[in-house]
Parts: sequence; C-alpha cells; structure tokens
Amino acid sequence: MATNWTMRVEEVMVRPPITVSPQAHACEAIRRMAEQRVGAVLVAEGEKLLGIFTERDVLRLLASSADRAWLDRPVRELMTTNPWTISPQATWEQARSLMETVHVRHVPVVDEGRLVGLVSARDLLDSYTEHLHRQIEARTQELRQAHRRLEERDQEIRLHMSVAGRIQSRLLPETPPKFPDLHFATYYAPVEPLGGDYYDFATVEDRYVGVLIADATGHSIPAALVAIMTHAAFSAGARKAYQPAQLLDHMNRYLHGLTEEHFVTAFYGVVDRQAGQFIYSNAGHPKPWIYRARTQTCEALEGHQLMLGVVADGQYSEHRLALEPGDRILLYTDGVTEARNERGEHFGADRIHQFLRQYGNTSATNLAQSLAEQLRAFRGPLPQADDITIVVAAWH
Repeated sequence: MATNWTMRVEEVMVRPPITVSPQAHACEAIRRMAEQRVGAVLVAEGEKLLGIFTERDVLRLLASSADRAWLDRPVRELMTTNPWTISPQATWEQARSLMETVHVRHVPVVDEGRLVGLVSARDLLDSYTEHLHRQIEARTQELRQAHRRLEERDQEIRLHMSVAGRIQSRLLPETPPKFPDLHFATYYAPVEPLGGDYYDFATVEDRYVGVLIADATGHSIPAALVAIMTHAAFSAGARKAYQPAQLLDHMNRYLHGLTEEHFVTAFYGVVDRQAGQFIYSNAGHPKPWIYRARTQTCEALEGHQLMLGVVADGQYSEHRLALEPGDRILLYTDGVTEARNERGEHFGADRIHQFLRQYGNTSATNLAQSLAEQLRAFRGPLPQADDITIVVAAWH
C-alpha cells in the first residue's frame, strides 16, 4: 500500500503504551493484553525498554510446550529482546515500511532512549482508513460544489441559448405571404433553442413570389450562426429575388470564406404568378416534390448543385415548370428524410412520395401539419434528432 502521506508516528501511536515489569509472570502479561485488547505489551523498567511480549510469542509457546508451566515464568525470560523501534518523528510510511520489511505487527516508539509509545499495524490501518474517509468527504464536498457550479453554469447557458433562440426566430417571417392564387404554410421545429435551419420569402412587384429554404451543416450555436449569415446573404441579394440562380450565386459569394468548415444547403424557387410558372435553383438541398392535382401524381424536382460557401463560383442553373391549379410544392430540410424510427429506418424519400399521394390534394396548412404528425408517429418514442423545417406552396 504505497502512499505519500506524511502523518507522523506520534500522531497514531498508543501512548502511554501498555507495559509490564520484567518480573511479571507471562499470565499477567496475557491478562493485560486481553483487558486492553492489544496484541502486545512492552516490558520496561521506568522509561527504559527491555523487550516486547506479543501474541506471536504466546502462540509460539503454546505450540512448543505441552504443559502450561511457562505461564508462571517471568516475562523477561519469554519476551523478544532488542525489538525493532521507531522514532515518534518518523512518518506513517516509514513505520509501515519497517513492519513490512522485518515482518512484525508491533513496534515500540522510542525517543532519545525513552519509551514513549507503541505503534501497531492496526493503528496504522485505522489511521489511514480515517485519513481516506476525510479525504473522500473533502473530495465529495468539492465535487458537490463543482457540480452545483456546473448546474448554475448550465442553467445560465440554457437561458442565454433560449434568449438567443428567440432572437433568431425573429429572423424568420412572422407569416408567409398570401395571394388569391398562392398560399404558403410552414412548420419549423429546431432540436435546440438555436437551430441551423432557415426559411424566408421574397416578393417582387406582386408578380414574383420567392421561397427560400436552407440548412447549415452541424448543430447548435455554430449552425445557428451560419443560418444567421444565410439570412444576411439572402437579404443582401433581395434585388435578385426573381432570379433563383443569380440569387444563389450571390449568396454563395457572400458566404464563401465566412463559414469556415460549415456550409449551407439551399433551395430557392420563384412562383411567376403572371406566367403560372415555378422557376428554381438548388444548392445541394434535398429535392423538393411537386404534387400534380390533374394527374394525382408527384415527382421530385431535379437539379442539384454545390452547397453554398464551398467554392467562390458555384455555377448555379435554373429550372422551370408550369403550374396548374391544385398543384402543391413541398420543401423540407433533411431532418425530415433522415428521421429514424426504433428499427433504425430512415423516413426517406419514398415515404414523402407516399405521403404526397395521400395528402397532396389538401390545403397547404393541412399538408405541412400532416407531415409533421407523420414524422412524430414514425419516430415513436425516439426524440427528434435534427432540426425540421417544412414549407408548402399551394397554387390555386
């Protein structure tokens, strides 16, 4: 049992030690040991140590003699003479080492030739145990205080994140734009108060109505900061709001070099109300779906290019399609398709397809809410693992 503990022998020894005179009979020495519940008595004259009589001596005598005549012999004839001794200034470790080296369990303590005490292996063990208990109590108290400080810090951080989350949510539109022929519905559910998802709308002369959905890589504070920068990039490119490819190119150049290892997937589409068309561009975002009311079919919108912020020149292209009354466009972040159930299955694009075939002819609001409900049912007891954003555009 190694230790660097420096408690001195005088702090743990028995003082005064149990002593007997050299003329005392062995039975008297054994009686003293039994009464005092000790494993050894010291044989002394005044403060002068003559020897030590221990339980080990008793066992040796019992084993070597058939009768008990030795019980009436003077203890000076039976004791261990010239026993090992130790100074009261010696350390606990020195006492332990001595006992271990010479194979004894009791060592007289002598100071400048005077007998002052007795230290035993039990004394050392008891004192060390008490020392450990004190150390454990002190350490436990330190850990409790540290835990309280961590809890206070955690509460403070959670409060700050909650406030920051409320501030971030103000960057989102209070309500989506609404026109007689075009309705929007949204569902936004970050995992933490601060999220990496972002969506927004832009209107140019009431003819062009743009919708953006974006997702910053990562989670929590870093992703939220990138989402805030995405808002700034979108706002700065408002004059290009009716040109999806040029807008994404502008946002890409704005974000390049600012987000370090974090990037942004984004999809931006514009409804040309006058022409009845949907023009869009995709920067690495999960493919939206369109539900065709006339044929009651749905398909993913093709076109998938580099995420925003990766390189300075993203080379984004545009795609366009005609809209008919009753058509629905479903946009979402990967928190939808990558949601898992208890069997480890992803919600996936196939379930999006099935969902649209079943609910595609309903209102934009019902479509967004129904998809959110299906996701909750799909996850079951599992918690939400990623930010979820859903945006639905309904053309009438």
